[in-house]
Amino acid sequence: MKLAKIGIAAAALLGATVVPLSIATPAQAASCSGSQIDSIAVKRGGSTYGTLKLYYNSSTGKNCARLDRVVNYGTKAGMILSLYACGKGWSQSKCFRDHYDIGQDSGQFGEYAGPVTVNGKGRCILVQGNVSDKNANWANYTSPVFHCG
Repeated sequence: MKLAKIGIAAAALLGATVVPLSIATPAQAASCSGSQIDSIAVKRGGSTYGTLKLYYNSSTGKNCARLDRVVNYGTKAGMILSLYACGKGWSQSKCFRDHYDIGQDSGQFGEYAGPVTVNGKGRCILVQGNVSDKNANWANYTSPVFHCG
């Protein structure tokens, strides 16, 4: 910050025009490429704790997932996001055990977990999202094996 102020002051002394740099916000930096194929509420009881967003990029064959916090937005609390690529017609247990590819992100996040990607071309996917509130109450979602591509 100190260097930025010095640079602006030096530019002003030299009569130069100061143009602010365009910096990507965390939400822009953490986006998935491709088309959104699903949006799923992660709920505890009737309360939405988070939103799972799934994307598929047909040119790369990649599936991508991001888990956005809804409950206590901005407050860092536990989040877990897992995206599995598995075979067509597989059960949840087989996908967890014998998946082809997995993308995971977990930690204490105030806004989102992910994005995570897997190679989903010709495969089905399974996604799990877990969101904790500030009191350590968890909302959990596990999809079926779906979105086969």
